[in-house]
Amino acid sequence: MPPQRRASDQRWVKMVGWAACFALAGSLTYTFVRALIDGPGGVDPLFFGLQSVASTLFLVYSVRLRNRIFIAANTVAVANALGTLAVALLGRGGG
Repeated sequence: MPPQRRASDQRWVKMVGWAACFALAGSLTYTFVRALIDGPGGVDPLFFGLQSVASTLFLVYSVRLRNRIFIAANTVAVANALGTLAVALLGRGGG
């Protein structure tokens, strides 16, 4: 009898994970680009500061799990959260 695969190793589970990764990346990238285009008026620096911390911690967790889906999603989350935070802080400081 072949060894039983973990549920997370099944193809459909990975497809759902990658779909979630692309949806998260798209929404965070959209927020970052909107902040660049429209300015930081609607950006809450506290929210994106905490988002940066949470995404960084999830990235460390993902690397420890060696889960490529989580690593990809959380790398994009960290980059976008830090970028949006930078836009907000620079925009508020310069205005």
